[in-house]
Amino acid sequence: MAGINTTAGSREAALKLLQAALPPVSYVPQIASFFGRTPKALRNALERGTFPAGRIIAGRRCWTHEDLVGLLVATQQRPSHPKAELVKVNTRPAPHNPQRVQVDMMFDCKDPRSSKDRPLRIQKTAPAGYTLESAKEWADQNAERFLAEIVGKTMRKEAEGETRPQPKAKPQPQPQRKAEPEPETTKALTLADMFVQMEDRVIRHQEPTTRDAWKSIWHCHLMPKFGEMPIGLITKTRILDYREELQKRHAASTCNHIIAKLQGILSYAVEKEKLAAVPKIGRLKIPSAAEKDPYTDEEMRLLLAAAEGDEVGTLALLLSLDAGLRRNEMLALRWCDVDLKNNEIHVKHSAHRSGLKCTKGKKAVSVPMRARLKAELVKARGDRKLTDHVFQGERNAWMSESAFRNYMRALAAKAGVEWRGFHKGKHTFITLLLEKGATLNELQLLARHKHASTTEGYMHVRNAAKAMRAGIARLDDPEPDPAPVPGPVKSVLRIVKS
Repeated sequence: MAGINTTAGSREAALKLLQAALPPVSYVPQIASFFGRTPKALRNALERGTFPAGRIIAGRRCWTHEDLVGLLVATQQRPSHPKAELVKVNTRPAPHNPQRVQVDMMFDCKDPRSSKDRPLRIQKTAPAGYTLESAKEWADQNAERFLAEIVGKTMRKEAEGETRPQPKAKPQPQPQRKAEPEPETTKALTLADMFVQMEDRVIRHQEPTTRDAWKSIWHCHLMPKFGEMPIGLITKTRILDYREELQKRHAASTCNHIIAKLQGILSYAVEKEKLAAVPKIGRLKIPSAAEKDPYTDEEMRLLLAAAEGDEVGTLALLLSLDAGLRRNEMLALRWCDVDLKNNEIHVKHSAHRSGLKCTKGKKAVSVPMRARLKAELVKARGDRKLTDHVFQGERNAWMSESAFRNYMRALAAKAGVEWRGFHKGKHTFITLLLEKGATLNELQLLARHKHASTTEGYMHVRNAAKAMRAGIARLDDPEPDPAPVPGPVKSVLRIVKS
């Protein structure tokens, strides 16, 4: 690179040089590399006043092209590095992970990070799945980018006006190499490619909660481990090894959930004929969860007493204990859904952070209203608009999930009752109906469950001794007269046309 003369065109020449080598706004590391100094030496020059001070933007010192033109013209300073050329590439198994390849690249220029006269050496780890040979190809293709990360603007000798001398026996080897087919590993689809396709064509059409679960598991677990790996290299052994790593940090159910999502992406690849088969992985055995006991009569009395005079607390307790509503169904409830004339509550929506969505089962139903629940709703109705939510938030149309949860926790602490979540109220609702003699069919309808087996998980015995005595007492009862065969039980719920 020629020096800069102090002629009339020297300023324009210096400006063109800066525009070609530096971005519009450059910081200390870039300026130090451009002038062949270390960042520390550049800061010392600033303190001595022998280097332009530049300007401060957002708390960081930087320079524009205009700030440096005068220095180049006055002192004829120029970058100390010649244009760099990749001269050697070595590959070996990575020390931290022998299954991956470490690439060692040597350039024919001085290392700007070192004060000693050492050649520039850059070490990188190739993406998962690359062999020793394909890693060399990967290093050659990305050498310019790695070099730019160290010295700012690329200094490779393929710049305009310069050509690499070619041996006579092999004229123009560079175009020939570009025309050759790339290694198979570089063409293989990675798991990240398949997830992008699946997200655009499948996941985006699912429920908001399902989409959130997919994104969370992908970004937190699958992408860091398998994102850049070709799908053909994701074998059963690697999946099992990864599951062993997960078991050290997560519960068995969480591990099953993550592996199921990984298999879902691979199944999509099989469906698109990008993969032969999905590795079969058995599920981990999940320890039986502790039974969620319903509230006792004393606990319900304490909770309702603590909520006396508290509109939000009373309505939340009664909607859970007397109607079996879920937390997000309560948050989505509006006054137009409360039919005081027909003593019904229309459950149409469920609240989500992105807005209202369909309820579980995707059916809107009308739940009969108990007398004490109706009395509290009449008291709270007042002059509210039909479009207002029953549980209004301070900044949004409805309370947030965290605000609602914290509100009920504080109420339970005031009552001296352990708070075990909103679903415990639904367990209590089903158990109370069971104690009153409701049949399984009635319980399933009121719980709004698709399968009766789900409802059975909500049926508890609060007083085992009393239940046993009642069962034995039936043996001493006289034989009742044969009753007519009852017809099918009619649903106590009414389907609402949305």
